[in-house]
Amino acid sequence: MGEKNPRWALGLLLAVGWLGAHRFYLGRHASAVAQLALSLLCAALWLWGGPAARYAPYLLGPIVFWLLRDGFWLFDYFRVEEDMDSRLSAFAQSQLDEQASMPAAKAQVAAAPIPVSVAQPSIAAALPADPPPKPAADPQIDKKSLAIQMAQKHIGDALASQDVQTAHAEADTLVRYLAQRSRKPQSDPHLAMAYLLQGMTFYQTGQLDAARKKLQMGVHLGAAFAELAQPVQQAQVLLQRLRSPQTAPGGATLPALQPGQYPLLMQSQDWAQALTWCEQTIAMRQAGQDGDVHDLAQHHLHAMEIAQHLGDAERQRVHGQAVLALSLRDGGGVPAPMQRSALQQLGDLYLAQGEHRRANGHYAQALALVDLRSSGNAAAQALGLCMLLQRLASTHAALGETAQALQCWQRLALYLDSLDRLDQQGQHMPDPEAVSFMLADYAAFAIRHQPTRVKALVQQALRIQQRSCRGYSLAAARAYEVFADFLAAHGQTDARRSALKKALLLVQICDPDNSAHLMQLKTSIRGEAA
Repeated sequence: MGEKNPRWALGLLLAVGWLGAHRFYLGRHASAVAQLALSLLCAALWLWGGPAARYAPYLLGPIVFWLLRDGFWLFDYFRVEEDMDSRLSAFAQSQLDEQASMPAAKAQVAAAPIPVSVAQPSIAAALPADPPPKPAADPQIDKKSLAIQMAQKHIGDALASQDVQTAHAEADTLVRYLAQRSRKPQSDPHLAMAYLLQGMTFYQTGQLDAARKKLQMGVHLGAAFAELAQPVQQAQVLLQRLRSPQTAPGGATLPALQPGQYPLLMQSQDWAQALTWCEQTIAMRQAGQDGDVHDLAQHHLHAMEIAQHLGDAERQRVHGQAVLALSLRDGGGVPAPMQRSALQQLGDLYLAQGEHRRANGHYAQALALVDLRSSGNAAAQALGLCMLLQRLASTHAALGETAQALQCWQRLALYLDSLDRLDQQGQHMPDPEAVSFMLADYAAFAIRHQPTRVKALVQQALRIQQRSCRGYSLAAARAYEVFADFLAAHGQTDARRSALKKALLLVQICDPDNSAHLMQLKTSIRGEAA
């Protein structure tokens, strides 16, 4: 697709938008044909007259709504394009300036591989080395390649400076941009590369669940392209480490480490050794009587995280209680976010053990520590509050306190609506997949208690995933499964089977290793067919 003029697109929408002309112009042929067919059907019913004419207004409403929505869609479409064009232009110029100012000898030194030290591992080592080669004749493919190069550089720089939020934003922006430009995601190596890059970014920052999902999707999309063989192989190695953490490399680095450097062992997922040295660090801090309560609480939180990976519930509880005890000291100096993290992890621990009342109490205490007016990323803080409300609602529901659970869900929905509005206005939504999962969980609760809200909640979850990743995510699969349960409760067998098939397709793409989930969906579909 060549460069498109926003004035032409808007003019086509206003003049002959009901024929889908603006979508044909932008290369969205499938939706354009659907729009054209709907409009022609409406016109045919109207001109046919007689009893059939009364059905025309029922089609006219959706057509008008679709065209109004397309106005906002075009604005967002070209805003993303213009923003990326300006960034790519600046990046390309900076690359040219850097090459022009770099002497030949210096360029050779810069091109040589840099040895990775034990004490300071290379941040970019796990990122794909190069984007796939493309023919230079197509300027659009060149633009996609340049976008991948820019994202790689910015993500590497952000991770090197410990700016995790910027790294995640860069990876997410790249995926959204390439998803918007990809007409057939299964046939676009650039989109596959973007998912691989995003997954490896999550892996580098310790968000292992998100890394697994994105890496699996990148491997699924990129396996068909020979030019992506190397990054796909890298991703498969990382996935193997995530499936079998004990096989992760790290043994050779142990002699060079000290107890205070246990985070390096956490990065290599050597959890047993990491916990031993983390607790040694805590013991040294306590023996030193240095009064740095903030630092001591941080080590306890790390110990909770490591113990969770090891499945050691007792040590996780002990370290969590230690953080709370530090916060009760006079002038303890434990910040509210650290107290909230400890309370939330303890609540998760008790919830997993079936102690819903204790979990509910910890979640309530953590919720009381949330302050959306404090400095920082307000959207991220709102998302954290929503996660606590979700947990609190689940414990209320498990305790049979339906009214309290409903209050939590309704309050959560208000915050999610505000995040959704920000996302529609072009502002970055933190973790859209988590937002959609929460909406799907609310819909699952609403099947019994608020059935009129189920469809709207599912549609909102799917819209967020459509904007974020063209609907290819486990959150979208979860939304379809919840909707299938809703349809089953109303006896709509055919519609339920269709929703389950969509969920199955998404799970096959995004989580192909989850054989239990796949078998469950296939069994449900066969049961409906029988």
